[in-house]
Amino acid sequence: MATASAAPLRGPRARRRAGALARRVAAPLLALLAAAGPAPAAEWFEAYRDGVNALAEGQPMRAVTLLEFAASQRPRPGRNVVTYGTNVEPRYYPYLRLAEAYLQVRDLAGARSAVGRSEKWAVEPVEDRRRLSARVEELAAQLAPPPTAPPSVAPPAAAPEAAPPTTLPAPVAARESPAEPAPSARPDEAPAPAAAAARATPPARPTPSPRASAVAEPPAAPAAALPEPEEPSTGTLDVVSQPPGASVYLDDELVGTTDPEWGRLVRSGIDPGRHRVRLALPGYRDVMEEVELGAGGTRDFRRRLAPLDAPRDYRPLLFAAVAAVLLAITAWALRRRGDAGPTPLHPRIFSNPTPRVLTPPGFDSSPGVRRDADGSEFFGEYRLLAPLGRGGMASVYKAERRGEVCALKRPLPAFLDEPEFLERFQREAEIGRTLHHPNIVRILERGDVEGVPYFTMELVPGETLAAHLHHTGALDPRLATGIVVQVAEALDYAHLKGVVHRDLKPSNVMVLEDGMVKVMDYGIARARRFEGLTVTGAFLGSPEYVAPEAIEGQVIDARSDLYSLGVIFYETLTGRRPFSADTPFAVLRKHLTEDPPPPSQFRQGLPPELERIVLRLLDKHAEKRHAGAEELVLELRDFLNQAA
Repeated sequence: MATASAAPLRGPRARRRAGALARRVAAPLLALLAAAGPAPAAEWFEAYRDGVNALAEGQPMRAVTLLEFAASQRPRPGRNVVTYGTNVEPRYYPYLRLAEAYLQVRDLAGARSAVGRSEKWAVEPVEDRRRLSARVEELAAQLAPPPTAPPSVAPPAAAPEAAPPTTLPAPVAARESPAEPAPSARPDEAPAPAAAAARATPPARPTPSPRASAVAEPPAAPAAALPEPEEPSTGTLDVVSQPPGASVYLDDELVGTTDPEWGRLVRSGIDPGRHRVRLALPGYRDVMEEVELGAGGTRDFRRRLAPLDAPRDYRPLLFAAVAAVLLAITAWALRRRGDAGPTPLHPRIFSNPTPRVLTPPGFDSSPGVRRDADGSEFFGEYRLLAPLGRGGMASVYKAERRGEVCALKRPLPAFLDEPEFLERFQREAEIGRTLHHPNIVRILERGDVEGVPYFTMELVPGETLAAHLHHTGALDPRLATGIVVQVAEALDYAHLKGVVHRDLKPSNVMVLEDGMVKVMDYGIARARRFEGLTVTGAFLGSPEYVAPEAIEGQVIDARSDLYSLGVIFYETLTGRRPFSADTPFAVLRKHLTEDPPPPSQFRQGLPPELERIVLRLLDKHAEKRHAGAEELVLELRDFLNQAA
């Protein structure tokens, strides 16, 4: 995820030359760092849903591609499969849907492969699999070539009705009249008695003469001599690649490229035996395997190409270079300032004799703010209606533009000369614009007015969880669990996108009037490194909610957010934090060294399941906490379902 805007930020006119020079040097380097960032991970459930929709809309080839991708990302089918948070896919049956898609495109090999994979997992409905198997066999019968008929034999030809021959050979006469041997006939004598006998008793079927039989009916060939239908002597290779457009090599010879949209290539006429198949695509690793191809058969070869290793991440080196340059410039500026003597605290007051218009109570004086003739305050195109809140580094206002009301956030004037703060302020806007979840405050747009950056957010009716706890104290266990599970769902979504909040606390959680919860303030938690740790909101996060690994300067990941959420859960259940002391130093020391007291010590009758979850979240060792926010969401939902 990009952490900065690609355009360099220019602050207002600097009070010191060193500040202006620091911004000019740091801006290009920060813009270079913004170019790199991990892409969001592919989401199998979106591909599955799109594939099912494509199948219903009569787009079977598109359905094949999407369903094959979903099956490759999550091979195991099932019911009520969790996608993210508490969202589930009620019936995840990729192989049955694949079989239907392959049947629609009349791909017999693909349909058989999908049915076979479904049978291997033995999770999808058996009746549906049997029905699809029957349809596969029907398609196979339709696509099978008709059987080769043996050569037909002509029926025996009937003897022509002609006058009997003047002479009858002895063998024929013997067959016709076995009781009376025929007398020897002379050539000049006509066989009148034989002809009369023949006319008096006609035979059941005419018996042709030997000469006529030889001409009209050739002798039938023996059965062994009939030609047999020839079996195909070659095979077919069915290749499917993901991503599509891969070059296909057979025995190191290019035979084609898979379809650029569907990723399929079919080649027939291949000699049976072992062959070497290789898939190649720029930016991906080659896939090469030996396959056995039989005569008359089809060999499926479906493979997903793995991307090449990502280039080396040079961002830490660039950050170190930026820090070194800024330190050098700061040291140089301090030396010059000591040589030139002290500078006025507010040079504009001394250089501008025009009386300055005061802002109304609650609004801070900032560049870019102007007053209209009727006394309304404007910041660029936005009319400032009322202040909503002010933190240590930024202010939030209720603003209106062209009839649309929103929340506008901008930094305090004291931080406009700090490039690191401005970069992180921009990062918050960039991160917020990429997170679209019902439990995360949506960022609308960002920009700058006279060099002062700002961004706008959706204005939600409600109050922060900190204010809510201040009014009501400890919450009912079910109500507290309902709030925490929504925060966990927001964290789970953000963690899937590679975003860690780093400063989760009740003041960054909004509770709406209808009970919905929204998390806000992404990316600004570590905006400034203070001189010490005695200031609330320092670079380690708020001392009351910071994880032990963050205090020790170790790697901060999603489990650090879960620790902070555990402190919030503890506070909503008991009305107090697990660790409190007179100074932030003492609070941080307790996070590192002391075990939190059980919540049931301060709240009688607390369900033991919730106490176990809270204490696991507050474990000093990150590996002993929940593996991710998704696991926490499932546990909390189980509790809510049992308690219902």
